[in-house]
Amino acid sequence: MSGRNVLVTGGTGSLGSAVVEAFLAARDRVVVPWIVQGEAERARAAWAGALRDGRAVLVEADVADEAGAARAVAAAGEVDVLVNGVGGFAGGTPVDATPLDAWDRMYRMNVRTAAACARAAVPGMRARRRGVIVNVASQAALAPPAGLSAYAASKAGVVALTRALQEELAGDGIRVAAVVPTTIDTPANRAAMPGADPSAWTPPAKIAGVILWLASDAASTVRGALVPV
Repeated sequence: MSGRNVLVTGGTGSLGSAVVEAFLAARDRVVVPWIVQGEAERARAAWAGALRDGRAVLVEADVADEAGAARAVAAAGEVDVLVNGVGGFAGGTPVDATPLDAWDRMYRMNVRTAAACARAAVPGMRARRRGVIVNVASQAALAPPAGLSAYAASKAGVVALTRALQEELAGDGIRVAAVVPTTIDTPANRAAMPGADPSAWTPPAKIAGVILWLASDAASTVRGALVPV
């Protein structure tokens, strides 16, 4: 299970950093694209040792763009595992009060990033006849609450992408799955919902553990799964 090349998009965020640390603990080499300078600086401090010995690699790239996704995949080399962890949230307003720009932003962050990275990584995986892709969806995609239409629709796109990719890649030795979290216990969510009880929220490390398992040989027969966390 160790020694793989793993590409984790969104790896400098709250969930993504937990995913990166899980794969580093499994002795994998992890490539993390970034676009937010402050997040990259925190990552450099947190993973200083891994960056020094080459087990972690930071590459500046906007993976919503074709060139950025290609640059991230090139930095990883032979991608054994792709974790599409980039994501964004917008909500709190009904459809008629949600700007169309919010729909575009949710699609770009949640769906286009995953599609662009899969598009860049799949040819190499197909040539080697192996690989794992794990996407990050949301319970909002399966049971959309009021006021989250743009976000829920974009995460439903991630669900559809997961299932479509598995159908396309089933004969190529490539497995595709998605984790489907409820509210994640992150500093951003705590700040956005100060009156909520975070004790019922999911810690990022727990989700990271499920992603690590989905990428392992123990999950070799799990294909096209949507795993609630």
